[in-house]
Amino acid sequence: MASNSRAMLRGRGFTLIELMIVAVIIAIGLALAVPTYQNTMQKRQVTGGAESIAAFLTLAQGEAIKRNETIAISFKRASDGSSWCAGAMIRTAATDHCDCEETTATENDYCDFNPGGAGAPRIINQAGFDDFTVITEKKAAVDNDFNFNFDPVRGIKVDDAGSADADSHEITLASSNGKYSLRVGMSVTGRIRICNPDTDKKVPGFKPCPIRIIAPPPPSPFT
Repeated sequence: MASNSRAMLRGRGFTLIELMIVAVIIAIGLALAVPTYQNTMQKRQVTGGAESIAAFLTLAQGEAIKRNETIAISFKRASDGSSWCAGAMIRTAATDHCDCEETTATENDYCDFNPGGAGAPRIINQAGFDDFTVITEKKAAVDNDFNFNFDPVRGIKVDDAGSADADSHEITLASSNGKYSLRVGMSVTGRIRICNPDTDKKVPGFKPCPIRIIAPPPPSPFT
């Protein structure tokens, strides 16, 4: 009789209530895990995007010194920041700047910078980075796209006339969920840094961005 009872228990399986409890537990686990996973992925996207932009600029800066040639950097983005690209070219004239969306190699604005010397030119864009937007900033600028040059002697940032470029060229990356942001900045000395622009959206491992100090305008001689 006892052996029959054990056989019946083994063949009983799960009741509907037991299956529903398991399903609820799985659903709760997924509900808790999905937001955490999404946050982690968006933080990685922002970090990866910032590091890719900084690496591209560092490479161009080093190549300018190595080749003893001025390299012009161009950054372009859509108005909503969802699409963006950055490219570079070896500058042969003072007004040379390239368009990172130009695909015809014979055009004057084609970004031909290729440190490897073979294959396609080095262009970075939003491909592979889907969960953040890009906000470009430049003091005294009308639009959000910008160009600047790396000097071949010292690697500093210069304008088209060859003078030190004091404009603040910065690229801020913000996750689409609004929880993370990083900024890639280029100082007049050519220093390239990644920092946290917002203490409420900081990414661990990066220092806070320096506080901007805007000098007041000089007093008018007519007052």
